[in-house]
Amino acid sequence: MAVFASEELNLGTSLEDLGVFDPLLDEDSNYFINIKRLKSTKVSEFSDSYNKINLFFKNIGILLKASKNKQDKNYRTALRRFDFPEVQGINLGFSKGKRGAGFGKKLKEKIINDASEIIKSGSEQPEIFHLVGLFEENVGPDRLSDMVARLIYDEIVLYTKNVNELLGINQDNYPNIEFVNGLAINSYKKCEILLLPVDILHELPIARDWEDIDRVCRENETIREEINGLVGKEWKKLSVGKKKEYIREYIFKKPDILQRVIANYEATVVAPYDVNKNMEYLIEKVIHNIRKTDETVSNFNKSSFEAAREILLHYKQWVENQKGYSVLQGVESKNEEKIVQRTLHGCAGYYCNINGLDISPESNTGRGPVDFKISRGMDKTVIEIKLTSNSQVVHGFEVQIEEYAKSEQTENKIFLLVDNGKESHRVLKVKESYEKRKAEGQNPADIIIIDAKPKSSASNYKPDED
Repeated sequence: MAVFASEELNLGTSLEDLGVFDPLLDEDSNYFINIKRLKSTKVSEFSDSYNKINLFFKNIGILLKASKNKQDKNYRTALRRFDFPEVQGINLGFSKGKRGAGFGKKLKEKIINDASEIIKSGSEQPEIFHLVGLFEENVGPDRLSDMVARLIYDEIVLYTKNVNELLGINQDNYPNIEFVNGLAINSYKKCEILLLPVDILHELPIARDWEDIDRVCRENETIREEINGLVGKEWKKLSVGKKKEYIREYIFKKPDILQRVIANYEATVVAPYDVNKNMEYLIEKVIHNIRKTDETVSNFNKSSFEAAREILLHYKQWVENQKGYSVLQGVESKNEEKIVQRTLHGCAGYYCNINGLDISPESNTGRGPVDFKISRGMDKTVIEIKLTSNSQVVHGFEVQIEEYAKSEQTENKIFLLVDNGKESHRVLKVKESYEKRKAEGQNPADIIIIDAKPKSSASNYKPDED
């Protein structure tokens, strides 16, 4: 189970309340430092970071422009300065190990060589280095984030120390944690714990090495026009490497075109990002919150059906009475059911593990996947989850779960219906179907209904909301 800094330091919601990103300590979170957010951030410690980064790259550009060949002092100085060891303590990127990718010797040499050619072709803007991921293979937003983090390392340390002082994160209050130069040491990665404001972060694209280059190109009007004009339909047939090569040769080495690309880039405003839009991070956070607020439930003598009901009622209690409903607020509709499934599975898995039960998410024995199966040997219970916003709610209750139960050869079935405030009339339809089938002597699935509609605060509560 992943470990959040807030849990390790017993901070509750203090980090979130201050706008500080709550990092995982034992693995990386899929976000990166966005240079454009540094330009507009109001966080005082980073107010001059954008200018600092541009000055650094401007000076490298001056060296490359003045160089005569790869062996002269100016070129070698530029290459030596283009060095960005990973800042491990921020725990951002795609790496699941203790170290990320960083910039290797060959990659640095390739970037400086290409940057030199671009600059000598007549373009000297420092923003060329912001956009290096567009024309250089194996450079994605995670590596760019490493680069930026190294350049503003002093600011990150200052910000971290200021937060530490505000929250009392020091050796006196945490005698069991090692501190070096005022910074707590991450025992999982053996590096300092560095904090960042959410305000300068953004989510990493799914494509690991910026293979969503097509999206990036579409978002830059100038690049899009140039590609459409010169390559057209052939663009789709090119590999990622060929696309980057094309952009390098026919856009970045053409000063007039590159000037317009950079102007377009500079004019782009990147809005603050909601970290809870990252599904993996949000789900992990929710699972942790549920486990922290609820006591462990255990009884090894319960049947799979009794255990399943207890798990679901446990989850219902969290959603309805401990503000779990807020998890669904602001989430894209297509992700709502997935969040319920994944968070419930995370909590149910914990329960099953300590009670000698097996849990199988989306178990498929031939009639399609059921959301959950909880079992102990041949004692099985199937669980189907639907939100009222799903048009297949009644079909799920009358057909899907029955087919799943047949496939698993069990009569134990529970239909979990989550009323998220959209198409709530479907709750009544499911209840009516249940009563009708009962009256006909059938054995319909048990129904558990969770009210996940947003609630008013206690001061605004009205009895007729129940």
